[in-house]
Amino acid sequence: MYVHEFALLIAVATPFAALCSMHAGLWAAGERDTLILPIPAGYPAAIRWEMVEETPAPAPTIPQNDVDFRLAA
Repeated sequence: MYVHEFALLIAVATPFAALCSMHAGLWAAGERDTLILPIPAGYPAAIRWEMVEETPAPAPTIPQNDVDFRLAA
């Protein structure tokens, strides 16, 4: 292999190595939820492809004798 092939390898691997080393440093320092690279443990429902039950927010009730409500009608 020639020098330019090693240079290409270094140019491609350096950003990946920097991200992995920052990720490992944060993990070693005790960070668990704010890491740089996403890990599957942070998204348990997405991994199992489960549907998340969503309920609509309750509609606000407006009294019929409210002055503003009567003026708007």
